[in-house]
Amino acid sequence: MKPVSTLALVLGLSVAALACSKKADPGSAVTSTGATVTSGAAATAEAPKPAAATATAAPKPAFVQKGVKPGKVVVGYMQDLKDENQCAAVTDDPAKQAAFTKDADKLAAMMKGKIVTACPTENVVGTCNAGMGMLVNYSGPKWTAETAKKDCLAHAHQTWVE
Repeated sequence: MKPVSTLALVLGLSVAALACSKKADPGSAVTSTGATVTSGAAATAEAPKPAAATATAAPKPAFVQKGVKPGKVVVGYMQDLKDENQCAAVTDDPAKQAAFTKDADKLAAMMKGKIVTACPTENVVGTCNAGMGMLVNYSGPKWTAETAKKDCLAHAHQTWVE
């Protein structure tokens, strides 16, 4: 393959990937960006076509935390020190966000966890309500929906979030 053709192919695929990962802007279209990239280089039969960009899989919907009770919000996140595949979304009244931020490290030490900026959402297989406003997300591949539910229900006063 010629270097110019390779460059055009790589740039075209990169632009298509970026365009697919962003929300659509009503005033723009992916095809115009692809046409700009391929018109700057020698167009060959190997250059990506706008139809290829639309053939990719639909973007994954945004993660929605299960189990948040009405009137409550997620005020922070805490990951289990022994199992990084368990991460809790801590929920409370919106007015208590500042209090959580101030005392988060104390809570984490007491719960044998660490405060993180966000819980991973890619491979969540289920959520356990551990009480005290803590919604523990179990992530795969370590956990499956069945093993996570079994682990959750093995602890007193915890419930599985459907």
